[in-house]
Amino acid sequence: MKSTDKYQSRIRILIGLFSILFGVLFILLIKLIFFTPRTLSEKDCQDCLSAIQTNQNSSVVTTPTPTPTTTPNSTPEPTVKPTVDTTTVSSIQKITNKSHPIDPGYIPADLTKVNVNSNGTQYLRSEAATALTNMFEAARKDNINLYLVSGYRSYEQQLELYNTYVATDGKALADQYDAIPGACEHQLGLAVDLSDDNRNHDIDDSFESTAAYQWLLKHSYEYGYIFRFPRGKETITGIAYNPWSFRYIGVEEAKKVYDSGLTLEEFYKVTD
Repeated sequence: MKSTDKYQSRIRILIGLFSILFGVLFILLIKLIFFTPRTLSEKDCQDCLSAIQTNQNSSVVTTPTPTPTTTPNSTPEPTVKPTVDTTTVSSIQKITNKSHPIDPGYIPADLTKVNVNSNGTQYLRSEAATALTNMFEAARKDNINLYLVSGYRSYEQQLELYNTYVATDGKALADQYDAIPGACEHQLGLAVDLSDDNRNHDIDDSFESTAAYQWLLKHSYEYGYIFRFPRGKETITGIAYNPWSFRYIGVEEAKKVYDSGLTLEEFYKVTD
């Protein structure tokens, strides 16, 4: 072999070794750059921890706290006051009977002369007088001529009338058909004794056979008057049946009582 060839062969061997060595060094350098773990700084750690906490907070499902139910203060139910006053003596619906008498000295403050066909000059409380006048006019349009036998009576007048009945029929019988003084609704200026002007103005059971009585049964409540002492209710009202007695209690209340078919004592539950 020529010396030149030997020299070239050695050169190629050295180049190959250098190439291999360079390749190994290149690979090591790449590993050092890309695969050697990097030591985190304190700032890097804080940033990582903050990121982790933020991620955890965003992923945690928070259960909402229920809003406490406010318990309202327990307010006592309002006391229902009666809409009708049956006890005050000046009340239009005042009930007076033997169990609920009124003071002998009571005189209504608004007594008014009643301008209807009547037995002399008669008085009633203003509201009752106006209503009675309207009722008489309405009856006249239906060819019914009513007659006012008696309206307001003072305690003294009732006492005189009662004593007359006692002297005539005895106390036991008088107590059945007339109120004792102080227990008479005429003293309230709200009660009337009615008759028919086509007869002798008598107040007795014969009045029930008249057209005037039948008209009153059907229409008196429309003017605030109710039939006061019906048959079969004697033990409740304390007065025997009489078809001539009517009592003013106001249009609204009269309609209620009329529809009920009850007496005043029954409807308003006024008992002994």
